Amino acid sequence: MRLRTLARKSVDAVLAPFHQWGHLPLGEEVSQLEHALQCAWFAQQDNAPEHIIAAALLHDIGHLVTYSETASHPEEDDQNGYHEKVGASFLAQHFDDEIVKPVRLHVAAKRYQVSTQEDYRQGLSQASYHSFLLQGGLMDASTCHAFESSPWFADALLLRKYDELGKQVERKDADYSQLTLDDFYELLIEHTRVVKERNSYA
Repeated sequence: MRLRTLARKSVDAVLAPFHQWGHLPLGEEVSQLEHALQCAWFAQQDNAPEHIIAAALLHDIGHLVTYSETASHPEEDDQNGYHEKVGASFLAQHFDDEIVKPVRLHVAAKRYQVSTQEDYRQGLSQASYHSFLLQGGLMDASTCHAFESSPWFADALLLRKYDELGKQVERKDADYSQLTLDDFYELLIEHTRVVKERNSYA
């Protein structure tokens, strides 16, 4: 099978949950698809690296994977759905660590910043603060240190920045309102595992 066909199959599989369930809010006032596109747009405007733009688009996909399997959203029942782990596991089938690890750590990044910055909590959406409590709440000093020691620490914080920006409903009429998943299709193609492996041997 040709390389590009394999890459397209990967991207189509990754985007399928958005096409099926992206209209759902799952805790936020914006839909999951709107939130994904907003986050990716903010990353673009900030001239973030391409892998961070991809991670921003895909970081909450674990919510959609869980919903597709259970037809429910755990946080609505005050349970931690570990969407960051579910999403990272799903994305690892198609992408390398540069995308997978920031997605895996974006919840830890929220907990870390609430724990180390007094004013950070004030900027969280109501749903994000609710999930923060379900996801473990404040980190102790040793957990903060362990997170700071991660090679993906900076990328996780950067992704978190766009995650919070993308929850600001009053920004819905901004320039990203015309974006679609297709606008990121080629970027995702170039970052699929099969294409990255091809490029590493080129």
